[in-house]
Amino acid sequence: MRKEILSRLKKIEGQARGIRGMVEKDGNCTIILVQISALSSAARRLGMVIMEGCMRDCASSIPSMRDEADVKEKVDDMAKAIYRFINMK
Repeated sequence: MRKEILSRLKKIEGQARGIRGMVEKDGNCTIILVQISALSSAARRLGMVIMEGCMRDCASSIPSMRDEADVKEKVDDMAKAIYRFINMK
């Protein structure tokens, strides 16, 4: 999963550099906005990949937990992370 995340991050970095270059050269604002939209979509997809990994990690660690409070804390932490990601603007 780390390899996929790093690959996606490199693509996002490339998109950001491209947008910066367009702005520096007073590029067409419509094209810049389209590129910003693409960058935003790429960041959301990256977030989904990371969230999937976190959910798998969370789910795989719960069976080994003996204390119900630890399970609740783990699930609550994951729910908060999901909520923040979903409501990210």
